[in-house]
Amino acid sequence: MPGIMDAWLLQQFSSQVAVASPISANNPRKPKLALSDLPTGFREVPRPINSLIRGAIASTMQNHFSSNAIQIGDLTTYMNLDQWTLIIGFITPLDNQEAVHIFDLGLEQPAALETFATGIKKSNHFLGSVNIVEKKVVPALSNQVGQSSTGMTITANAKQISLFSEMVAFRRNNFGAMLIIGRLHDRIPATTTFKLAQKFDSNLLNF
Repeated sequence: MPGIMDAWLLQQFSSQVAVASPISANNPRKPKLALSDLPTGFREVPRPINSLIRGAIASTMQNHFSSNAIQIGDLTTYMNLDQWTLIIGFITPLDNQEAVHIFDLGLEQPAALETFATGIKKSNHFLGSVNIVEKKVVPALSNQVGQSSTGMTITANAKQISLFSEMVAFRRNNFGAMLIIGRLHDRIPATTTFKLAQKFDSNLLNF
């Protein structure tokens, strides 16, 4: 999982932030998490950082699912530097029943929670020792999201910095999806992750 402390890198590229393309008949909306789905104040992460995040996620996904059937598609990353918040969403097309089965198995606990915790440590390794303070499955984050789902939270400390992360992974028909929200210093506002996961799920359902 990508490090939310990549925010200092984001500042270096903040002047190169991409502008979201308008939706039109020639540019139909994809099922991905869109900038328009987010609260005000967010903008797209620059491509160089987006590429680093994609690499970190791809490595973690491959280790967790142990299958080439799980591929990352439509990765979107958004930042709000005023709130030190990073939002990541991506989908993975599940082209056959085997891929669906593998993805659903990957949502089961405790393996998914351990993978999430390991990803948080690895992605923030440049901070030195990252200590997981609390990690838990939170069914309320993913309640009625997708046809199979899991939600979890992690709190960690590194160099007197508090890291808060929430994740919802779910499947809707032949799409797997993952939403990750990371924030420094302050806890993620209640219901934020759940409501955004519902919106993400709606995008897939209506696609």
